Amino acid sequence: MVGKKIRTYREFRGYSQIQLAELSGINVGTIRKYELGIRNPKPDQLEKIATALGLNVSVFLDFNIETVGDVLSLLFSIDDSVNLSLSEISDQEIALTFDNPTMQDFFKKWCQFKNVYEREKAEILTIEDETRRQEELDKLNATQEEWKLRAMGTTIGCHTIVKKGSEQILSKFMI
Repeated sequence: MVGKKIRTYREFRGYSQIQLAELSGINVGTIRKYELGIRNPKPDQLEKIATALGLNVSVFLDFNIETVGDVLSLLFSIDDSVNLSLSEISDQEIALTFDNPTMQDFFKKWCQFKNVYEREKAEILTIEDETRRQEELDKLNATQEEWKLRAMGTTIGCHTIVKKGSEQILSKFMI
């Protein structure tokens, strides 16, 4: 899975394996093996690759979320790190908000994207031809994955610091 992400971000940045190897200081054959899943990078190698791609190493990490406890653990960690607010909207709905304009702006955009995605998915599911329906769903899902990559791979997604108690947002801009 890490190898697939390395390849996706490399291609997203428009780099060849040779360019990534040069930028990271890692042998091109090793980069190839990571991307093919033959080898997994050690933490220091993954850090070099992330730096070469202008990313935070966290974009390569996967979270195994299978239970309510897993979700709660992440929410508690988020609450410990940033100003997270919960409010009861109705008996069945709870609003989760962040006291941070950057986070609020991101969630607004994500909400808008999800609304469009769900409308398009509903339209696609009405297509009778199973092959065409699957092709359209695959395209839509690829668009969703690209949106996520762009969100995580931007300067804001990777380098904007939003810690609890911070008076300002600190950003490290990519060159």
